[in-house]
Parts: sequence; structure tokens; C-alpha cells
Amino acid sequence: MTVDERLEDREELEIDLGILLWNFLQGLARFWWLVILLAALGSAAYYVKNSQFYTPMYQSVASFTVMTGGNSENGQEEGSYNFYYDTTTAGQLAKTFPYILGSSLLTDAIKEDLGVDSINGSISAQAVSDSNLITMTVTSSDPQDAKAILESAIKVYPEVSRFVIGETKFNMIDVPTAPKEPYNQPNFVKKAVKGALLGAAAGIFLIVLYAFFRKTVQTPDELKNVMSLPCLGNLPEMKQKARKKKRRRDISILNKEFSQRFKESLLSIELKAERELQDKNGKILLVTSTISGEGKSTVALNMAYAAALHEKKVLFIDADLRKQTDRRCLTETEGKGLYGVVTGKCSLEKAVEKDGRSGISFLCGSLPVRNVPAVLNRPEFQETLRRVRGEYDLVILDSPPAEMFEDASLMAEFSDGICYVIRHDFVQKRRILESLAGLESSGTTILGYAFNGVPLHKGRYGYYGYGRYGYGYYGKYGYGEQDEETQS
Repeated sequence: MTVDERLEDREELEIDLGILLWNFLQGLARFWWLVILLAALGSAAYYVKNSQFYTPMYQSVASFTVMTGGNSENGQEEGSYNFYYDTTTAGQLAKTFPYILGSSLLTDAIKEDLGVDSINGSISAQAVSDSNLITMTVTSSDPQDAKAILESAIKVYPEVSRFVIGETKFNMIDVPTAPKEPYNQPNFVKKAVKGALLGAAAGIFLIVLYAFFRKTVQTPDELKNVMSLPCLGNLPEMKQKARKKKRRRDISILNKEFSQRFKESLLSIELKAERELQDKNGKILLVTSTISGEGKSTVALNMAYAAALHEKKVLFIDADLRKQTDRRCLTETEGKGLYGVVTGKCSLEKAVEKDGRSGISFLCGSLPVRNVPAVLNRPEFQETLRRVRGEYDLVILDSPPAEMFEDASLMAEFSDGICYVIRHDFVQKRRILESLAGLESSGTTILGYAFNGVPLHKGRYGYYGYGRYGYGYYGKYGYGEQDEETQS
């Protein structure tokens, strides 16, 4: 089964609502500014739309009853006859009245009556159900035009409608008047609030999408369920006080300022990895991760410290030749490191140094190296590992992230086991699995992974995560400030 197939099978399981909620809360904490920004933009957009593009419109309204029908000499009899006739034909009147209003005959008659070429407004009418009561409305951008058009429509309508429904007469109830204020006066505050709510809703929706598609590793057992990869242990967060943040951030189990839990976790992880290596008669342990920022270098160096506490003869090698930053955690002097030994610029005996505080030996350079694959493919690299294998109980290689470069895969071929570092809720699961699959192709056994950043409700150590303390000097990849002195 391929990595994609295994991942698809895993994703077919029900979505963990707890994880989805956690991702949402994390996204909200991270992107709260987006919600505020979209709310502000929505509010501004609605305000501008309703203020800059607002056109005041005025309505003049008149109400009347419509009398139709015969001519009687007795006015009272005529009124009684017409009212009865209008009631029975109310349905027909309701249909024909709007039709006549929209006809060109009525429009032309109004134009002629007003002496204009076009009508600055629109006419509408509404009949009360089962009655001859009509409400006629004219809407115009000019209040005087609205009144004039309505008066003209009432005046000319009987003549135009004579050919359709016969003689008609309007009995006015409410006469036309010039409107004093626009009927569509907007509430700018209400519109701005509506825009803000829509903008905030859009921001919340984006965060929900972020939470749904994040699909990072949330629990230590997730990779075990997908790839039968055991979790070697969880690592707690080491927080530093704000007043001390200007100091060099050297996260070490030898530093008493940091939690005892961190030390206990590292000792446990190192012991498990060491036992796995011993079962394979191995000594060289490769430590890597998917991307930068997961705590790989900190874990690797502290595993070396832990092995020394277990009375092992340990060699720590900064094999991340593109960065070469581990040395700063051990000494302030410069050194040749692995590159110097492989290229013959320095002997192994002279390049390896001793750390008096921890008791470990280390092989760490000072300057980043270009064209790393060419260095790792040299026979001298394999010969160097063969020599140190015979001199030390444990050799730890701190390699570059597996996803970014092929360096880790090249080194894995000459290693006896791999410890993979995964930061909680940091890298998408698919990327982790693809990187692990690349390492598996080297034939070297992946012993397990160290899981860090486990939140309070997901681990017995409390709330912790490596992102708070920055992993020493480990930064973004590429060449840093020392580019001008890069070895080639």
C-alpha cells in the first residue's frame, strides 16, 4: 500500500470534532487579526457603497376609488349602480389598471400634458383586494417631478382607459403632495454594522476552512496508526522569562533553569532509541525532521547529552552542513567540522573536540557549506563514519530536514537508525508521510519519532510546544549572515 493510499484510508475515518475545534481555536488565536481586518473592510465598503453611490429618491402617493359604468340622471342612483358594478369587477380592474399604467398611450399622454420629452420617474399602482380602492405611487429623483407626474397620471388616465374599461371616474381620498424627504434614506450606521458582520463572518469562515484542511499531526498515535511508527516520547515546552530572552537560548537538559520534565523526556527518548540500535548492533543514529523549526537540532544535541548521562561514549556530529549552527551551543571558538575532515583539510583527531560540561565529543563546523550532496557522496564521508563507529558507543548525526534536501536520505544509507522529530500541529500529515517514505527507501530503519508541542489536554506533561523558545540558533534555510565566508 502506497503512502497516498494509506493516508486516504486514514482520512476516510470520521472527523474528530475535538481536533477540528482545537484547530479552529488555534487558527482564531493565530489569525484573529484577519477577522478584525475583514470586519473593518466590510464596514468601510458598505459605508462607501451606501454613501458615495446613494441617490435620494422621492415618492408621491395618492389614493382613490374608481367608478366605472353607466350614465344615470339621478346622481344617487348612479353612485349606487357604479359602486355595485365596481365591486363585482374589482378583479378585472386590479389586472387592467397596472397594464394601462405601463402602456405607451398613458406615457405619451403624460408627456404631452407635462410638455416634456421624457418622464423623470416611474408609476406604479396597487389595488386593494376585492375593492375599487387604488393606491398610485410615483417615484422620482426630484420631489416636484414626483408630484407633477402623479397629478398628470390621475388627470389623463380616465381618457386613456376609456377604450379598455369604459368611462371611469376617480374619487380622491388622498391627493398628491410633494414629498419632503427621500423615502430611501439609508441608515449608514446600520449599513456599516452589517458590512462589519459580513466581513467578520467571512474571516470566521476562512478560519474554519483553515481548521478543516490543516490536517496536521494532532496525537502521538496518528502516525503509528498509518505507518506503524512508534512514538518514542513527548517533549514539554521550555518557557523562558521575558527578561532573559535577550540571552542565548540554549535549550539543554544540563540547564537547571529548565523543567525537569524536559530532561526526563529526553532521557527516556534517548534510552528507547539506544535500545533499538543495540538490537540491530548499530551505533549511528540519524536525527531529522520534515521541515525547519520542529526542534530537530535541539533534540539531537540533548539526546547526545542524555547518552553521556547514561555513561556512553558519545560523538555528536553537526551534519547539517548547510547551516552549521550547533557549534554555537557548545563553544564560541571556530572549527572545521565534518566538512573539513571529509575534504582532507583537517584530520579527524584534530576536528573532534570535547565538551567539558556534558562530556560528549563533537564534530561541528563553523561555516555553511555549498554543494553538500557532492561532499556526502565522497568516499571519505563513508570512511569517516566507519572510523567513528569503531571509536564511540553512540554517534548522533544532526541532519537537515528530510523534505527540503536529499542530504538526510544520503546520510541515512550509512546510518543504523533514524529518530524523526515531529512538532505537534505544525506540518501537514501528508508531507510528513512523504518525507518518511523517502527515508524508508534508504533501507535504514526508522526507530520512531519524538513528538513535541502536545497541548495540555493531549499529554500528561502539560501545555508545551517548541515554538516558544526557538530551538537555539536554528533558523530558516538558505544561507545566513555567514554567506560571505561559505565553504565550497
